[in-house]
Amino acid sequence: MDVTVEKKLQDLWKLQQIDNKLDNLKAVLGELPMEVSDLEDDIAGFETRVNHIQEEITSLDTEVANKKLAIKDFQRLIDKYEDQLNNIKNSREFEAIDKEKEIAGLEILSAEKKIRDYVKQIESRNEVLTTTKASLDSRKADLEFKKAELTEIEKENEEEIQKLNKDRENAAKKIDERYFRAYHRIRENMKNGVAVAPIVRGSCGGCFSKIPPQRHSDIRAHYKIIDCEHCGRIMVDQHVSGIAAFAEAKEEKPTRRKMRLTTAK
Repeated sequence: MDVTVEKKLQDLWKLQQIDNKLDNLKAVLGELPMEVSDLEDDIAGFETRVNHIQEEITSLDTEVANKKLAIKDFQRLIDKYEDQLNNIKNSREFEAIDKEKEIAGLEILSAEKKIRDYVKQIESRNEVLTTTKASLDSRKADLEFKKAELTEIEKENEEEIQKLNKDRENAAKKIDERYFRAYHRIRENMKNGVAVAPIVRGSCGGCFSKIPPQRHSDIRAHYKIIDCEHCGRIMVDQHVSGIAAFAEAKEEKPTRRKMRLTTAK
């Protein structure tokens, strides 16, 4: 059985109203999902930085330990050279051993300087590590709070969202696949998600452009589906939409988060 144009428009309008309500419920969540995602990215970044700094500190600690071992080795050489100097037999041998002792002493001085530099770097990296860990803990606390808030809001609206999704599924089954694809294509291109707009005081209810009288008459005649010349939305007359129904569907309701802000003022 052929479906009349009026019935097609009514089905499209019903789908639009359901999507309006779903959009309003998503708006209740506000930017919470994005905030949660951003915090998770921040935490991952801070955790990577903490691991990197800890690896740097471990590497510097290893360098300090190696230099201390080197100092002990050079000190043993110096002790050995001093024993040899006590049993020296000629000046030439004395100068050679004394030179080796001097070199070992310089190596100790160089290692001690390196150790001081490494210690300063370790102290600096530890300061950065403390600050980074504090930022990480702060982000984790924020994430825990945001997730709890998001879960609470989702739980409050879960039943209604499930019902609307079921209604949407049933409404979509009544719409020809060609019109259903067109509806979604238009909807994706509109910031407010409105693909089916009513005539409001002789203008498009989506972009508010004036509708020419003849086009207005054609829309009311229901002999074909007509879109807005300016924005491309599917147009429906008051007989199909009911202006009040449209206004109610798209009216922004105060969200829990906005109510908190209003109360805080």
